[in-house]
Amino acid sequence: MLSGTAGVIAVASALLVLTLLLGSLWVARLRTAVTQARTAAERERAAAAEARAEAERERAVAAERGEEVARLSAVRAELDEAARRERNLRDSVQASFESVARNMHAMAVVQQQVLDGLEQRISEAALMAEVMKADHAAAQMTRKAQTLMVMCGIWPARRETRPVTLFDCVRGAQSRIVEFGRVDVHGGQTLYVVAPAVEGLMHAIAELLENATVFSPSRTQVAVSIREVAAGAVVEIDDAGLGMPPDVLEQAVAQLRDGLDLAELGAVPRLGLACVGRWSRELGFSVELSTASAYGGTRVVVFVPHRLLGGGAEPVVDAEPVVIEPVTAPAAAAPTGTDSGAGADSGLPQRRNRRRTNQKTPGAKAPAPGPGSAAPTCDPWTPEAARASIASIVSGTRRGRAEVAEADQQDRADREGGR
Repeated sequence: MLSGTAGVIAVASALLVLTLLLGSLWVARLRTAVTQARTAAERERAAAAEARAEAERERAVAAERGEEVARLSAVRAELDEAARRERNLRDSVQASFESVARNMHAMAVVQQQVLDGLEQRISEAALMAEVMKADHAAAQMTRKAQTLMVMCGIWPARRETRPVTLFDCVRGAQSRIVEFGRVDVHGGQTLYVVAPAVEGLMHAIAELLENATVFSPSRTQVAVSIREVAAGAVVEIDDAGLGMPPDVLEQAVAQLRDGLDLAELGAVPRLGLACVGRWSRELGFSVELSTASAYGGTRVVVFVPHRLLGGGAEPVVDAEPVVIEPVTAPAAAAPTGTDSGAGADSGLPQRRNRRRTNQKTPGAKAPAPGPGSAAPTCDPWTPEAARASIASIVSGTRRGRAEVAEADQQDRADREGGR
């Protein structure tokens, strides 16, 4: 009995130990599982928190981006509004300049026409000199008005109807500046500029001559040489000034090259070179500035290509300008009451028309002076000679004034019709 009970107890003890071992093993596994689950939950919570933080950051970035986009949109709208106001202001300023230029040009043309009519009737030398000064001032005002018109994008009306020699073109430009007496022109009598390019080339050369005389000593001369080259012709303008520093020369070249408008030329704009640049791009000639003048100043080289040069002008009787011839000796008094007597007694330069000269008999000769007639004298400092000299210089500006008046009337009619 005891041995059976001991066996049962031993078996029960073994079972109990085995149960305890299995329970401890199960508890250990359960604890491990709980720990792993807790760790996984913590990782999930951390990931969720990180995801929430990332979402918060993204929302913050999106909000900042939205605010930045809104600010940029507001800034862009302000810039567009400022640009629109600037364009409106620039257009208004340009329209104002255009109106002023047109009015100045119209008044200057009328003034020149009136003065031209007075010059045909004046016989007193001193009064004629004053009228010629007023005519010269009107020519300069016309050039200034044309400069403003060109800077506003308006090209002056064409004056010439036939080719003009390059020499006359430069002389016409010389007559449009203040110190015209300082300009010395050589060559170009056999080179002709086509009619559509005459006015623009004359205007551009006048601006260049004005710069050459203004920026050089008043006691010096401005030498202008015209010569033919293989690809056309060149007009070289040399002054005896101090030259141009490299930075100033670069700015001047930029004004010739860049299409600047009135608002980009500064508070006190210099329109000369900018106007020359516009003319060069419009007509197709080129202008070069350098400090290679033989007189120590600045050299300007205007290259006129072949397409702006034409053949010689054909004789057109009705288009001949009035030629002024100096009278070297006073003529004898004519009977009172005749028109010719007034001009003869005054001893002033007499006007003649080439048409009448060409209609004379081919074989006719000038009457020889009588035995008692005095030898002709020519004093270059007399009022008569001065009048003839000034008249010969400004004669180029008188050509085609009828065409200018008709062109201005047509221009005004076109503007009124456009309105």
